[in-house]
Amino acid sequence: MNSLGRTTLLLMIPLNLLLIAWVWIGRIVFGVGGWFFLVFLISVVPVLLLAFLVTTILAYTQHGRPRSLTRNQAVAQVVTWLALFVAGAFMPDFGDTDDSHISLLTQLFGRSNGALDVSYTIVLAAGAVAVVAYVVLLVALVAGRRTQQAADTPESAGRLR
Repeated sequence: MNSLGRTTLLLMIPLNLLLIAWVWIGRIVFGVGGWFFLVFLISVVPVLLLAFLVTTILAYTQHGRPRSLTRNQAVAQVVTWLALFVAGAFMPDFGDTDDSHISLLTQLFGRSNGALDVSYTIVLAAGAVAVVAYVVLLVALVAGRRTQQAADTPESAGRLR
């Protein structure tokens, strides 16, 4: 049994939910709050909930006891989590006033240093990494399921004869 795979599987539900909340409202921890609170509630949160629901169901319904993710699946899941954590922390937000367009970096370094542009770059990179890692996880989970079904087929065919 792969301890990373087992630990990652056991953490999937709580960390998936925690990171969805983090991407949604995590910026508030750093004093960054604005309209993305509502925008993300109706756009990003449902997409993340559905995406994580799919991979969690696939992971928990894999064959084998005790259940565990493969090393590739676990690494893809951890990279997805890390990318979402970074995106949630550095996501700029906006409001109704001119000076309300802020992010974690503008809170730390001010606007004059181009911190807002750097924030957008970090979020876009983290978002791209999260999407790629999620697709790798999804493909690995589906491929693992197909491999197991292919392995089960010859045994089943042999018993039927």
